[in-house]
Formats: sequence, C-alpha cells, structure tokens
Amino acid sequence: MKKTLILLLATATLQATAQNTFAPGDGCLNTVSLSSGPGIGEYGDRCLSAHYMHEKFISEQFTVGAGLGYSYHDRYRLSSIPVYLSARYFFMDRSFSPFVHMRVGGFGIIKRKNIDNQEPFSVSHHHSNFNLFVSPSIGVKLHLASRFGVMASVSNDFYLLNAYDTKKGDYRHKLVGNWGINIGAFFQIPGW
Repeated sequence: MKKTLILLLATATLQATAQNTFAPGDGCLNTVSLSSGPGIGEYGDRCLSAHYMHEKFISEQFTVGAGLGYSYHDRYRLSSIPVYLSARYFFMDRSFSPFVHMRVGGFGIIKRKNIDNQEPFSVSHHHSNFNLFVSPSIGVKLHLASRFGVMASVSNDFYLLNAYDTKKGDYRHKLVGNWGINIGAFFQIPGW
C-alpha cells in the first residue's frame, strides 16, 4: 500500500511539471463528476448525483459554461435533472490549483415517491413555478496529462422544493440542502 501511494505521488509530481496550465486554444473544459453527501438543516437530505459540465475558457484561469446532472434525494425519494449555468475560477495558473465554482439554474423532477402523505421529507404533488438549483463549491484540480486530470471539491447544494413543513402543517417552498463530496475528471478535446 505504501509503495503504491509513493508511486502515485511520484507520478503526480512528474506530471505536474509536464503541464503547467490549461491550453484555452485546445478546446473547452469538460468535467464529469460524481457526488454524495449528508443533508444540511431541518429539511436537508442525503443526495447522490452525477454531473457533466462543458465550459469555455475566458482566460487560462476562468471558465463559464453550462451543465446537466442527475440527483437522487434519499429520504424524499425524489429524482431530478438539474440544468444550470456554471462559472469556475482557478487561483493559480499551474497544474495543481485550488478553485471556486458556482452553478445556478433549475431542475426538473422525473420521479418522486414520497408525495402528499403529510409527513417529514414528503413533497407536494403541486409543482413549483420554478425549481431553483444553486451550488457553490471549492476544490482542487491536478493535471495528469496535458489535456486530462482530476478534480475534487466540496459543494453546498440547494434545491427549492415544495416540502412538508412540520411546524405549519402544510407544504411550503423550502431549500433542501446537502453537502457534496465531489470527485471528477476533466478533459479537453482539441477543437471542441
């Protein structure tokens, strides 16, 4: 196990010297990530999700774009498809760099099972006018090759749901939040 860890660190160090920056002229930044994390607050719920983002370079350290995902909320027993705009800023123009990331958009509900039963973690069958999705995050990226690497981040994801309010005894718009531990890969395809 120690030999494997040392080998991985040595490989990462060698690769870090091989690629110092993104190559904005070599295509957009594409990211695929998986996420899971516990709920936050009274209405929070554990969420499992997968996301794909396609972002254009504004500079070597700043990207903007759009993304699409799939999320499953455990206790609400609800599946959704978030669609959002995305912006990311890398603090250093290096192969290893921390970054901040923001996703803002909406989501469509594709499946829900815990509906109108007047219990905590149930949702109303009435749709909201707009299903808001917001997700700020902070993380790090590491190039493993000139156009490929890995990212890890922690996000604070919020979904606006028409959830049951136990104090009011009625369904109200509530921000359902969760922490997300995100692991992903990024890549650039020349000309895309």
